[in-house]
Amino acid sequence: MDLIASFLGGLGLFLAAVRGLGGQLQQMAGRRLRATVSSATRGGAGAALTGVLLGALTQSSNAVTFVAASMVQAGILPLARALPVVAWCNLGTVALVLAAALDLRVAALWLIGMAGCGLALAPNSGGRWKPALGAAFQLGLLFLGLAILKSGAGPLRDSESVRAAMELADHALLPAFLLGMVVTLVAQSSSTVTILAITLAEIGLLDGGQAGLAVCGASLGSGLSVLLLAGGLHGPARRLASFQALFKAFGALLLGLPFVLWRIFPEWPEPWAAMDLTHRLGLLFVALQLLPALLLLPAYPALPRLLERLSPARPEEALSRPKYLYEQALENVPTALDLVGREQARLLARLPQFLDRLREDGPPVVIPRATLSNASAEVERAVGSFLQEVLGRGCPREDLERAVALESLNALMANLRETTSDLAAALEAVSARDARDPIRALAPPLLEGLHMLLSELHDAARSGDPLDAETLSELAADRSAMMDSLRRRVARAGQDLPQDALGLLFRFTSLFERAVWLVRRGALLLPSTWGASNPGRDVSEVSAHAALDMPEPGSRAALAP
Repeated sequence: MDLIASFLGGLGLFLAAVRGLGGQLQQMAGRRLRATVSSATRGGAGAALTGVLLGALTQSSNAVTFVAASMVQAGILPLARALPVVAWCNLGTVALVLAAALDLRVAALWLIGMAGCGLALAPNSGGRWKPALGAAFQLGLLFLGLAILKSGAGPLRDSESVRAAMELADHALLPAFLLGMVVTLVAQSSSTVTILAITLAEIGLLDGGQAGLAVCGASLGSGLSVLLLAGGLHGPARRLASFQALFKAFGALLLGLPFVLWRIFPEWPEPWAAMDLTHRLGLLFVALQLLPALLLLPAYPALPRLLERLSPARPEEALSRPKYLYEQALENVPTALDLVGREQARLLARLPQFLDRLREDGPPVVIPRATLSNASAEVERAVGSFLQEVLGRGCPREDLERAVALESLNALMANLRETTSDLAAALEAVSARDARDPIRALAPPLLEGLHMLLSELHDAARSGDPLDAETLSELAADRSAMMDSLRRRVARAGQDLPQDALGLLFRFTSLFERAVWLVRRGALLLPSTWGASNPGRDVSEVSAHAALDMPEPGSRAALAP
């Protein structure tokens, strides 16, 4: 039971820390950190050295793989540069086998203690250092999870069951290989299993061939554990985890095959036969990390395309990537802001799609609502980070107002997306009610009305015509009185409506009212995002203030006479 508890506890900490680390790194994905990481991995030698150092520091290729995957997911590190980091981090882990003296738990406790105290005691919860402290704290949790997993495997060293199994296997190679793989899946460390194999070989429970196959099985198990733990990753981050699994499998196949051949053909000379078994196993572990990295050197340029074929992009992956934003555009602020405008117009084009599934004449193939919402949220975050970098580089005075307006529009679009998605869910529930239900007759006109307003909002953003924005703001005038009248009329017509129907009526009419309010606020804000060269610039200053000062429906200001 202690072994199971250690495994589940360590696994839970590890998975939670991987997710938390990704979120903290997303907040740290600023221009300065991008430049530091990019410069450290720009050349092949620099990326390899970075990987070796990280592997030596963490003594866990799995930890480095998931840290790198989090950075890829956050946009800090491109996949092509992360591949050599992950490949060479394996070599850094040989220090544990060669020294067998480092304790990952101590490093974890230092990180948790120092980062936790910093978060708790620093003014304003760490201020601008909060993301870095949060990342260090999550990294400490990740290390602690791995340490608990490893400590849970410690009793295996003296387990009578393991000894009995090895004696039963006699000199068979396959059981040793499978045992090395399975124990690594539990312990999450091929280094630990290698040390265990060396110990068992020293006391005579394993012969040289069995110990060698156990070490190779441990390498394969390490790769399989990465795949199992990468279930929540997607896109380039998942391809990076797949690369690590293939790397480990390639090494296990490359260096495990000779042991099988030597067992089949005992007359073949065995290299390093004069070397003692302990050093031979240590050298085998080093070779498992080094040879695949060397052999893959010529293939690095083609690996991203190969990995994309092995792990093809899902529909939401393409939807969640910005189409117009690229780092070089940051050198010219007006161009960067123009690209943000085009990206936001692309996002606005998705809003009517939330309602297409409910329309009679909607398109035959509709992207699932949750997929569309999650993908749009990813792009919105990328747009927000891009605008933060524009402002962080020192936005010229003449472009500052436009950049702030684009930032406000980005936040408004996120609210409008969430409101439209919630309204679509509510209207779907309304459509499922009995045809004689009075509230069902309200769904089609509200659905078509909002679909038209969202389409007009996208057209206005794309055209850059102030007349379109002005017309839309008039179409999306305050609907509070109309919604109150509808609610009263339906309530009178269906006096016997159950409580859940009345709650649904209030919910979808309130969401419709808020969506229309957000559309009008967006229409008033749009001219401020078009720049000084747009003919609507003279109108934009008034429009921007009007959009920001509009009372939200349901607030006291909106209800005031």
